[in-house]
Amino acid sequence: MKRNAFTLIELLVVIAIIGMLLAVLIPALQYAKEQATAIVCMANQSGLIRAWMLYADDNSGNIVGGSTYNWRETPDHWCEAPLYNVGDNPAGSIPTAADVTLEYRFNGIKSGKLFPYTETVKLYHCPNDKNYKVQPEPYRVYRTYAVAGCMKSEDGAPGRDRSISVPPSNTLKRLICVYKRTEISSPATKYVFVEEDVVNSPVHSPQWRNEGGFVLMANNDYWQWWDIMAPFHRNRSTLSFADGHAEKLTWRDPRTIALMNNEPLPGGGGVPGNRQPDNEDMVYMNTGYMATH
Repeated sequence: MKRNAFTLIELLVVIAIIGMLLAVLIPALQYAKEQATAIVCMANQSGLIRAWMLYADDNSGNIVGGSTYNWRETPDHWCEAPLYNVGDNPAGSIPTAADVTLEYRFNGIKSGKLFPYTETVKLYHCPNDKNYKVQPEPYRVYRTYAVAGCMKSEDGAPGRDRSISVPPSNTLKRLICVYKRTEISSPATKYVFVEEDVVNSPVHSPQWRNEGGFVLMANNDYWQWWDIMAPFHRNRSTLSFADGHAEKLTWRDPRTIALMNNEPLPGGGGVPGNRQPDNEDMVYMNTGYMATH
């Protein structure tokens, strides 16, 4: 006798098998998507650091200004605050939080000294950074990346010199801004661009634009985070270095991961504070931050 249809039990079995396959495939597809976006982010970092190096080559070794504050000492900013028009003077009138738009944010990027080398705003944005899609204005921040504070940025700039007691010997070291590539010691270990989320920072209030540079060691305390790396790749973040390479850093200390995600520590307890003694992640970041030692 020829059968023309599945029985109810057979249909249920097929549906159950499909459900099991989806349960296996969907997380795998999500992981593959995350891996792909991490590759794009690494490519962005590589593009930015190449532009940074080309700028220095074209300017007698002088590196581009790393701060985006319109009142900082160095006028040659790598990108600017949001602007009404491309090329507007950032020291003059800039949009307020009340009237900022995505277009004005793009204008600030296009007005920066690196844009002639990058030629696209996409290079300034990690695809896993969803703020400009999901946040209401004024928090639709587009630019993901920031420049380390000692790379011709705000930390150690004239009038802002400070010293840090560095473990384990507690040697006192002064943070110094470098202004030329030749001033950077061990450039393969000194990072320039980092991922930063200023909208969801667990340390600072939400910001409507990514200001300044990426600064560490708050209150002259070696063990205290100030700015926080963005958690856009699960327990990893991307950085690019002064020798031209980029890498994806895996965070190891549970306190780093919990603070970045603004979540309680595994196994209980609240969200850790930003002072974290003996944090190996902080040792790595602080060592790469001090551009001249």
